[in-house]
Amino acid sequence: MRVALLAGLILCGLTFERASDLNLAVTSASTKPDAAEQRPQEFEVRCHAPGVIVCQGFDSPVIGVPASWPAAGLYPAWDKALRGTFDRAQKASGEGSLRFEIPAHTGANAAGYWRQPFGRNFGEGATFYVQFRERLSPEMMRNNWGDTTWKQVIFHNESATCADVELTTAQYYHSGLPIMYTDCGNRKLVTNDGNPPYLLQQGEYNCWYAKYNSKDCFLYVANQWVTFYYKISVGHWGKPDSSISAWVGLDGKPMRQWVKMPDFILKNDHPGRDYDCLTLLTYMTNKDASLDHPTAYAWYDELIVSTQSIAPPTAATVP
Repeated sequence: MRVALLAGLILCGLTFERASDLNLAVTSASTKPDAAEQRPQEFEVRCHAPGVIVCQGFDSPVIGVPASWPAAGLYPAWDKALRGTFDRAQKASGEGSLRFEIPAHTGANAAGYWRQPFGRNFGEGATFYVQFRERLSPEMMRNNWGDTTWKQVIFHNESATCADVELTTAQYYHSGLPIMYTDCGNRKLVTNDGNPPYLLQQGEYNCWYAKYNSKDCFLYVANQWVTFYYKISVGHWGKPDSSISAWVGLDGKPMRQWVKMPDFILKNDHPGRDYDCLTLLTYMTNKDASLDHPTAYAWYDELIVSTQSIAPPTAATVP
């Protein structure tokens, strides 16, 4: 087990490993995952593949035991309630999954979060891969959250989740589609430097700003396990030679690329404090605790972090 946050701060203590090769030339990412030529594999097979440094199946009730800082694991919501639980009924594989509950009249950190250190550092010249599966209840898309929206995952350094070393996946306002951003939301991973016309999603999706539709955009689906897969290649800090790629796959379907950002600038004001941690969460920055809405749920399963590409998953277990 291995996150922590809060509106922007999250500390993940661990040891560091500097990438020594700073002469990396990051090339444009292909539209298919590195492992697309492989057949889908069971979770246990993917977990034991070369390069895997984190493998969390959320398969034991022990995951519901609150973590003690700075340990990896589950941390409570804003009101100290533990709304992350082990759910045996819903699972992509194994014995269960991690479920977050978002009831009405709760603040920004409504459900808590899962803190997952990598156990090593990814700086200049390094590449890391992340794969997990997520399931959303219909309320996640239907509820009126007010002037905010929810995050899914943040890749970051121990010092902060809202920083230059940050890659966040979140719903784009109330559009029903995911995007990625960095620098506390000041830089979105979009084309044309964010000047219309620009693509919010790229690769096998061509989702243009203000032209959202199910044909050109990946839109969230309810009550289905969805695979999110990322490849982050760090070039030189502050130079346009990094590459961020992301794919998404509906349960039992091939993965399709929705983020294709070659020649991207990744920043780091404190080299050495590099990518070393991720947070799984449903955090909503401006969530109004006075709002009344139906309880919503988000589930996570099959989390893998690796230094090498990760094969696609097999179809989820039918409850």
